[in-house]
Amino acid sequence: MRELVIVIADLYLPPAAAAAPEPQVELAHLPGIENAGRFGTHAALTDWRAWLAQRLGRPDLAGVAFARVAAAAADAGAAADTLWLASPVHLSAGLTRVHLDQRGLLRLRGEEQLVLAGEFRRTFGGEDLALVPLRSGEFLLCTPGLAALPAAEPARSAGSTISAPLPQGAAAAPLRRLLAEIEMWLHGLPLNEARRRAGALPVTSLWLWGAAGAGLPPVGAVAAAFAAFGTDAWLAGLAQLCGRKLAPPPADFGALLHTDAQIGVVVAEVCGVLERQVSMSVAEALSVVDSGVVLPALAALRSGALARTTLVVNDRCATVTRGSRLRLWRRRRAGLAGFA
Repeated sequence: MRELVIVIADLYLPPAAAAAPEPQVELAHLPGIENAGRFGTHAALTDWRAWLAQRLGRPDLAGVAFARVAAAAADAGAAADTLWLASPVHLSAGLTRVHLDQRGLLRLRGEEQLVLAGEFRRTFGGEDLALVPLRSGEFLLCTPGLAALPAAEPARSAGSTISAPLPQGAAAAPLRRLLAEIEMWLHGLPLNEARRRAGALPVTSLWLWGAAGAGLPPVGAVAAAFAAFGTDAWLAGLAQLCGRKLAPPPADFGALLHTDAQIGVVVAEVCGVLERQVSMSVAEALSVVDSGVVLPALAALRSGALARTTLVVNDRCATVTRGSRLRLWRRRRAGLAGFA
C-alpha cells in the first residue's frame, strides 16, 4: 500500500465554532490530527463520500444517492423504490428544539436489529414499507411513492441543538407524517425498555437521509485498486459495486498496510468508540481514533511504508507526504482548529 485515506465520518464542528476567528475546538491533545492539520495540503470538500468516489476512480458514483449505494451491499430495494438510510438516534427534546448528543448516534447490533426490523414489518408492512438491517448498525428504509428529498446526515448535527431533522415544506409533509408515526411506535417498543434496563439509550427516532441523488449507472467504471476498512454503510456499498468487500478495521495497524491494494481507505467513527467504552468522554474517544489510526499512519509515512496520507475531518481534507514536514513556518493549532 502506498496511500492511505482516513475519514473520521462523524466529526463535524458546530457552525458557530467553525466560523469563530480562533475556534475553541481543542477537545483534547490530538497529536496526529494536529500534525496533519499543520503540515498537510488542505482542500475543502462538499461531502467526503462524493470526493472519495472520485478519488477511487468512480466519479459515476459521486452523484448517486447515498442510500442507493449502501443498498448494493445489502441486496435490498427495488429500482423504483425511494430508499433512505435510517440511522437510529436518541434525541433529547426541549421546549422548542431537540438535541442530538454524540452518544445519541446509535448502532444496533445482531438481535436488536432483527427485532426492530421484525416489529417494523408487523406494524408498517401493510403500507409496503420495509426496514432492512445494515452491517453498520443502521437500516435501509424502503418507501415506495415518497419523494426522495435532500436531508443532512445525523452526524452533521451531533453535539448540537437542531430545530428540525427532516426537510420542511409541503413536499416533505408525507415524510414528516411517517416519521411521527415511527417515533410514536418506537416510544412503546419493548426493545427500548430492554435497552433502558441494560443501561443503553433508547431509540427515539430513525433519522432518514441519503435518498436524494441519481440512480446507479447501468455500467460502472473500473475503480482504482483499493482496500476498504470500517463499518460505514455507504463505504460497504461502494466496495461491493467495485468488486471488493468492506473489511473491519484490523486490531493491528501494521496489518492494514500489508495489502496488495495501492490505496487503503479507513472510515472511523467516534460513536463506535463511545459505544464500546461507555465511560469515555467524546474527547477521550477522539483521542483513541487519533492514537489508533492517525498517528500510526503518520509514522508509516515517515518510515517510508506510505508515500501519502490524507485525513478527512469536518468537510476538509489534509494530504501529507514525507516532504510536508518541511513546512516548519506553519504554526501549530491545537485540537481540531486546523480543520475548522
